[in-house]
Amino acid sequence: MRKTYGGVMLSLLMAMSWSGLQAAENLDGDSLYTQYCAMCHTAPQDERTPPRDALSTYTANSIYRALTEGVMRAQGAPLTAEQQIALSEFLAGEPMREELAAAPTQRCDLPMPQFELSLPGNWNGWGNGLSNERHQSSRGTSITADNIDQLELVWAWGLENASVARAQPTIINQVMILGSPSGEVRAMDLETGCTYWIYDAPQEVRAAVTVAFSSVHDAYLAVVADASNHLHVLDARTGELKWESDVDSNPYARSTGSPVVYDDMIFVPVSSSEVGAAGRPDHHCCTFRGNVAAFDLHSGIKLWHTYVMEEAVHVGENSIGNPVYAPSGAPIWQAPSIDAERRIVYAGTGQNYTRPASNSSDSVIAFDMDSGEILWIHQTMEDDAFTMACAMGGEHPNCPDAGPDVDIGAPIVTTTLSNGQDIVVAGTKGAVVVGLDPDNNGELLWSTRIGRGGALGGVHWGMSFDGDVVYVPVSDRGTGADGASPSQPGLHAIDMKTGEVLWYTAAPQRCQEGVRGCMDAYSGPVSTTDDLVIASSLSGYLFAHDRLTGEIVWELNTVQDYAAINGVETRGGSIDATGPVLSGDYMVVSSGYATFSQMAGNAILVFRVNN
Repeated sequence: MRKTYGGVMLSLLMAMSWSGLQAAENLDGDSLYTQYCAMCHTAPQDERTPPRDALSTYTANSIYRALTEGVMRAQGAPLTAEQQIALSEFLAGEPMREELAAAPTQRCDLPMPQFELSLPGNWNGWGNGLSNERHQSSRGTSITADNIDQLELVWAWGLENASVARAQPTIINQVMILGSPSGEVRAMDLETGCTYWIYDAPQEVRAAVTVAFSSVHDAYLAVVADASNHLHVLDARTGELKWESDVDSNPYARSTGSPVVYDDMIFVPVSSSEVGAAGRPDHHCCTFRGNVAAFDLHSGIKLWHTYVMEEAVHVGENSIGNPVYAPSGAPIWQAPSIDAERRIVYAGTGQNYTRPASNSSDSVIAFDMDSGEILWIHQTMEDDAFTMACAMGGEHPNCPDAGPDVDIGAPIVTTTLSNGQDIVVAGTKGAVVVGLDPDNNGELLWSTRIGRGGALGGVHWGMSFDGDVVYVPVSDRGTGADGASPSQPGLHAIDMKTGEVLWYTAAPQRCQEGVRGCMDAYSGPVSTTDDLVIASSLSGYLFAHDRLTGEIVWELNTVQDYAAINGVETRGGSIDATGPVLSGDYMVVSSGYATFSQMAGNAILVFRVNN
């Protein structure tokens, strides 16, 4: 079986092992669960921790990936490989599945179309634009309010042995490039699903691929970041590797946000799995610090590498005598945004891991594009420190007097408004949206609360904007960060000139009683057309809202079984982390997200409107 593992199940790993000693050779899954997992999963204390019965919705392979090379692989380290398999199979209630290496793959008979990056129907990278606007105008999509009810499924693709579909595709002239939990990156024909080429990265590729032209190579290059924080730059027409590089040497560095390319430079955001590693009491917490690195597109030379705080130093000991290092944390989870006029790169950061906290956590940070110098920082929440150790109780030695964990996970957006005001807009998991002045060191222009927020959103994965209006999905699931404010899951339209909420539409209630993992919340990013805002729900539904009024004009339930063209057993589930991608007559959706007690799924769904 091929060893290509990506991280899936955060909360399983945080509960592993209260000792750093190598586990004895016990292959009984039930007793391994009792010893290493039961303290959190039998009676979860945190909304991010699924109860024991929810773990059965994962595949054994998904659990095993998490225990080995996943986002919290440190917690799986005390177990032998045989114990990891035994535990995975026990929790999933099924044996490990063989990789379907011999499964038939339809190779494309016709040559790949010529790439052209200026085609209006392209959707390149995460945000379909340097400002992460996630907008597709009528020049780029034929889908409108008048015909969206004519969308039909053309084909489905099943992600092999997966419980989550969180890779968003890039589409350039009808060629779709897609990552996967196994690390496999495919270039596929959008109309038929046939495959042009396959590249195997060593770990999960959840970040969207970005395509750019290199005059030096005289070729279009596909920029791929795998979960191990390794950068792969491929010939986009053949899949051939041109160059590769590690980004951050910290052992807990991860790539979750998509690289962005501008002016022959690649800007790579760096996040971290140390938030979960801290769940082990023997972990010496913490040394990771958020950062952005810039590489030369043509050669792979690192141009600059900027950390958002000084290097962590020994500041004391925790309750069991292990050293504590600070400052730490402030990971950058999502794609940066580019201000071409000012030559600035904007990124949003997460919470600190230890105290004393830095002034750069939960912040909007402006980096000089050419030097990497930090130009200004606007902090949205001071003194917010949290690790997954806190989910095991405040007495855990690596819980740093827990803050609300209301980081900025969604990409920053930037634009020029109709009144001439340039603006930078950020949304936080605390359900607060802020407008900042880029000409005055990020001075606050307005701040708008649109819910009660919480560790799982608030504003979770991404907004969309066009003109003067930003469209903000809100999750507001769980207990919330601000108990004084009402829960407002759904879609909010905000006038970026003033911060005024123009309209709010609550997330429709579609979950039926007793359906495990179903939640009526807008956690994933939205995408817009000239007359629609297309949102997704943790219920597995897609909803199209009228852009002017917020009225729901169309909906579709993706939670069903599909006959995938690659022969993999395929089902939709909760939609989270990625949003709809619009290109010409097509809409592509990733359905399934078992993380955080949500509904498992492994479906990539390609719809087409019949005009």
